[in-house]
Amino acid sequence: MASRFLNFFLILVFVFASLAILIHFNLFSLKDTLYDKYPNLKIRKYLFSSKPIFNKINNDYNAKFLPYTEFVKLDLIKKKINFNKNYYTHNSQKKNIAYSKYGSFYLDIHKKNLIITDYLGNIYNSEIEFLLNNNEKLETQVIKNNILKVERVHDTLIEENKIYIAYVKKIKECRKIFVSFADINLKELNFKELFVSDTCHNNASPGRMAIHNLENKKNLLLSISSGSYNSPSMESQDKKSIYGKTLLIDLENGNFNIFSLGHRVVQGLTVYKDLVIATEHGPRGGDEINLLKRNNNYGWPISSYGEKYNFNYESEPSYKKNHSIYGYKEPIFSYIPAIGISEIIKIPDNFSKMLQNVFIVSSLYGKSIFFVKFNSELNRVIFSEKVFLNQRIRDLKYEKKNNFILLAFEENGEIGILKKKE
Repeated sequence: MASRFLNFFLILVFVFASLAILIHFNLFSLKDTLYDKYPNLKIRKYLFSSKPIFNKINNDYNAKFLPYTEFVKLDLIKKKINFNKNYYTHNSQKKNIAYSKYGSFYLDIHKKNLIITDYLGNIYNSEIEFLLNNNEKLETQVIKNNILKVERVHDTLIEENKIYIAYVKKIKECRKIFVSFADINLKELNFKELFVSDTCHNNASPGRMAIHNLENKKNLLLSISSGSYNSPSMESQDKKSIYGKTLLIDLENGNFNIFSLGHRVVQGLTVYKDLVIATEHGPRGGDEINLLKRNNNYGWPISSYGEKYNFNYESEPSYKKNHSIYGYKEPIFSYIPAIGISEIIKIPDNFSKMLQNVFIVSSLYGKSIFFVKFNSELNRVIFSEKVFLNQRIRDLKYEKKNNFILLAFEENGEIGILKKKE
């Protein structure tokens, strides 16, 4: 019996060792296949690395994992969302500067309802109280809408009794950026166009939206990206172009003007005490938090603390490693290495006595949230604490009544509920 067990064990060792060798040397293109099929299988980096795994463990000094953070204990609950079938089967998304092949979706709260919009333009409703039950799945009801055949939805926003949606759509091979709005009706949404880009563009897309009060009038802030994955475009510096900008759009008539310029991909946008905070994807490294002010230039693609994705350690910098001396605004903070930065929201002080005047920044590749505290002028970061959740997080919302944070976990189509642990 012992001999049989030993033989079986040796066969297993041989099989796994052979598989590791085949993958490591990319024989029969096995490594390429593995990377393509499982892009977030991080363990591959350790299994096929020559560096001892203990170095990684020792490098994580003072790292904390849920339920523990530095000062608060948190509970995380996950619920699978009941999406339409095409959410799981649609596979035409090409790689670009903001997205990989993930089913992104966006969260909004309206009264007692959670409204979810997926990347294909399907809109769902679920009551917030359903987040508190013991079911592993979040049941949803589809809200009919008249937005058809979108290439991709990039953000949604609820203001008072209206919902706004930013998306890309092709009309006769002309790829344009749209913002549409509808009065909220949980049975059916009849969208009307507020903004449509004048020009066609194969790479640009809308980013985040926010409401900004200027001169006693509500306006819509809309961010628009510029350039392709590793090929920056000078459109960001062209004041005649809408690309690589944030736009200020009149909610009554759709007229717009440029609010700020020199942007790559704004992935988070919030307005707090009439100050605009944006989070922005850098290239290889250099994700930014920026305080946006009207007519300011944030330097892309001239200045960045990141580099091109094909950077090697002997090359010259692709971008200037300073903003201010070239006439651009420095970021409040730059994450190096990059975290795949996404949304930013302010959490109320009553969420925790230990987290006063704190914002949450979410990340995609970093699979974490960051508790970020600014000074009173919001022009300097005092601290940034990483909280690892092991999920790509596309969107964030705070739910006031139950005092919890909602997170859009896009890899598995789940919603996360983060609250203080009793």
